[in-house]
Amino acid sequence: MMQRLRPTMTTLAQALARGGALSARSPLLALCCAALLSACGADVASSGGAADASATADAAGAGTTDSGGATTDASVTDATTGEDSATATDTAASCPPPTGERPSRRSEQVGAFDAGHKRLVMFGGSFGVPENCGFPTPTFESETWTYDPACDHWQQVKTAAPKGRVRAAAAYVESAKQTFVFGGRRREGTSGNYTLLKDLWSFDAGTGAWTLQSEGDGMSARFNHAMVHAPALESLLVFAGNTSPSGLQYIANQDVWTYRLNEGIWKKVATSGMAPSKRFFPGGLWDATRKRMVIYGGADESLFADTAKYKDDLWSLDFQSDPPKWERIDQKSSEKPDARFWGELNHDAEHDRYVLFGGHDDKALGNRNDLWMFDPKDGQWLSVTLGDVFNKPAIKFCSFPPDFTKFEDNTPERRNGGLVVTGGGSLWIAGGKTDCGVIDDLWRFDLQKLEFDARTAATVGEACVRKGGLTCNDYCF
Repeated sequence: MMQRLRPTMTTLAQALARGGALSARSPLLALCCAALLSACGADVASSGGAADASATADAAGAGTTDSGGATTDASVTDATTGEDSATATDTAASCPPPTGERPSRRSEQVGAFDAGHKRLVMFGGSFGVPENCGFPTPTFESETWTYDPACDHWQQVKTAAPKGRVRAAAAYVESAKQTFVFGGRRREGTSGNYTLLKDLWSFDAGTGAWTLQSEGDGMSARFNHAMVHAPALESLLVFAGNTSPSGLQYIANQDVWTYRLNEGIWKKVATSGMAPSKRFFPGGLWDATRKRMVIYGGADESLFADTAKYKDDLWSLDFQSDPPKWERIDQKSSEKPDARFWGELNHDAEHDRYVLFGGHDDKALGNRNDLWMFDPKDGQWLSVTLGDVFNKPAIKFCSFPPDFTKFEDNTPERRNGGLVVTGGGSLWIAGGKTDCGVIDDLWRFDLQKLEFDARTAATVGEACVRKGGLTCNDYCF
């Protein structure tokens, strides 16, 4: 008798025949409940998604129109932007009137915080949501949204955009005041292999214009990779990712590529030292103080096997060495986060610390909402918020008690595959895959006060108890 609940071999075979990928990494995932398959990022047939516009947008003629939920609460403006009261009052007074416009729920989107325009930028993703413990049908969206923290204002940008995609990577380039997006995958039909992408685009939040920067000549198409902007190198850096077009087989990588912004050329980087193992779903950041790219965690080709072990290692690629040198930097830490994939790593440059949030572990809990910080000066991880913890097992197939976990108050729902970025003195968390499907919220974590606050409340995707249910029958309802 197996100790862990998991799909039968018949169920697994049926899933694979339908183009799915099941996981038995946690009770939730093992029972392939609606949220669980979504949490795994199951590979399934696609309906094709929204209409695309692949032409380069004309920056001169591409404007945006403000609309959406504004607030005139000066205290919110102060907390978000650090402006004085007079400036905050002026900013709030200039905010557009609220319309209620906000993004629908989505996962596998990308984005960045545009410091030049003081906007959160979000692009692409999937609207696919599993129903009745079935397989979600992913979509490949080309929507672009921006969020103004000072006005608490969401706005959909209606200009021409790149082809819809999921699992791309994004980075903000401060010198250009633009967000760059590279790679990802999509599927034109309803079944078969994915089309892997290697185009590089930039988005200007001031004009709303998308511009094609490169079609990826010399670079291999990929998804679930890490990408960072290295100002000292005047380059974008890409690490690892999945290069398999199949939803049933995976090809993990450990290569490093650079895109010189002033040359428009992709080049493979020769490195020294022992490199991290091959992987996809890693977190990544650029540490400008130490001139290094930092990589955390991820998974390899065994991602959905019963015996899979995810990664908990933290590596740096030091560009002060010639050639750049890999080094593991977390081995002195007395504690560290549980191994996970799709955990998002960001640099809080003001306080010089690395911030890790969420992802999916290889233990009983599955999706995570814990937050950790790594001090690069002493090499130590610190647990900042514990997040929800495992409490009770499943009641029966695809049914979990309301107290499956013990909740930590005032924290986002456990998730992976959402947007998690730093900017404006905050860590921003939007959307993603939860145990209850896909969520549509936006949270802010104040990097000074070390506190969460919900900016856009979830309407779907939260556990029953977390959303205030008094008569919850199971974990989600």
